[in-house]
Amino acid sequence: MRENPCILIIYATFGDGHVQAAESIRQSFAALGIGRVHLVDLFAEAHPNLNAISRKTYLLSSAYFPRLYGFSYDFTNRLRPDPMYSRLFHSVGRRKLREIVDRLKPDAVIHTFPYLAMAELSERLALGIPTFTVLTDYVLHSRWVHPDTDRYYVATEGLKRSLAASGIADDRIAVSGIPIRGVFSQRLDRDSACSELGLDPARKYALVSAGAYGVQGHLNKMVRTLLEHSDCDVLLVCGKNRNLLRKMETAFAGEPRVHAMGFVERMEAWMAIAWCLITKAGAMTLTEAISQSLPVIVYRPLPGQERGNAQVLSDLGAVLTARHSEELRECLRTLHSQTARTKLTDAMSGLHVPGSSDRIASDILRKLSAVKHPHADWGRRTASQAVSLSRTN
Repeated sequence: MRENPCILIIYATFGDGHVQAAESIRQSFAALGIGRVHLVDLFAEAHPNLNAISRKTYLLSSAYFPRLYGFSYDFTNRLRPDPMYSRLFHSVGRRKLREIVDRLKPDAVIHTFPYLAMAELSERLALGIPTFTVLTDYVLHSRWVHPDTDRYYVATEGLKRSLAASGIADDRIAVSGIPIRGVFSQRLDRDSACSELGLDPARKYALVSAGAYGVQGHLNKMVRTLLEHSDCDVLLVCGKNRNLLRKMETAFAGEPRVHAMGFVERMEAWMAIAWCLITKAGAMTLTEAISQSLPVIVYRPLPGQERGNAQVLSDLGAVLTARHSEELRECLRTLHSQTARTKLTDAMSGLHVPGSSDRIASDILRKLSAVKHPHADWGRRTASQAVSLSRTN
C-alpha cells in the first residue's frame, strides 16, 4: 500500500442513503489521515441524461406506482447474480470508470450502491485493484452480489448469512453496521435540543419524516390519526418536496399541534426531542434512529427494499410496522407501555454497531497494507485488453 493511498467511492443518488454512507466513510478516512478520497456518482457522470430520467422515474414510481416498483424489485431479485443480465447491468458506465481509474489510479474502490462497475471492470482487465461493497439496506438484493468483490460490509448477522448463501465466502463478509454520520455517535440532551429548535420541552413530540424527497404517501391520514390518538404535537418533515409542504400547511392550517417543515438540518437534534419517529423504511433513517434508541413506527412501507428493511427489523423486535391507520393506532398504544418501549430499545441496542464508518475505513486500510501496489504492472497491459473494453461499451 502506498503511504498516502487513493480511495475511490462510487455511489448513486437514488435516495440520499447511498451518498450519506459514502460521505460518512470519507470522513472516517480523513480522520485517519487519508485525504485522497474521491466520491463519484458514476451513473450521473457516464450517462447524465439517462441518470436524470431514471432518478425521476424512481421517485415517481415509488410514490405513485409502488406496486410496479415492487414488482420490478422482486423480478430482478430472482435473477441469479452471475448471468448475462447481471454482468450487463454492472457494466454500464464502464468506459467512464476506466477513464476515472486511469486518472486517479485508486488503491481501492468502494461501492455504496448495488451498481458494482469496478468489480466488473477489474475482473475483465485483471487490474488487481481491491473492491469493497458496503450494503446500505437490511435486506439482500441480488444486484449487491458480484463474485469478484473482495470484501462486503453488512448491517447484521442475518444479512451476512443471506450473502453467504448467495455464494460469497464467509471470510469476505464483515458485520460492520450501516455507516451513518458522526453526529449520531452520541445522544444530545433533550432540553438543549428543544432550546436550539425553539420548542417547549414540556410538550411531547412525534417526529414524522417523509424522507429526503418527500415521497411518503398518506401523510394527511397519518397526521390526523396521531392528533386523535396521542397527546403528541406533530413535527412533520416534508423533505425537499415543496409541493407536499404546501399541501400539508394548507391541510393543517390553524392546527397548533402540527408543525410542518421542509428539509431540515440537524436531524440528530430533532430525534433527541422526539417521543417516537414515524417514517418510511429507508435504511439510513432507521439506522440513525437505532443509534439514538428512538422508537420507530414504519408506516405503510413501500414494496421493495423498504418493505424488506421493515420486515427484517420488525422480526428482530427493533421497530413497529403499521400498514394502515388502525395498525398505527395499535402501535401508538404499544408505545405508551414502558415495558414495550424497553423491549424495543433493547432490541435496538443489540443491533447498533457504533462507529460503523470508522470500522470500515480501518478494515480497508488493513486489507490494503497486505496488497501489492495494484498499478505496478499497468504498463504491461496488452492492447487487446483495451480494445476488448472499448468493444463492450
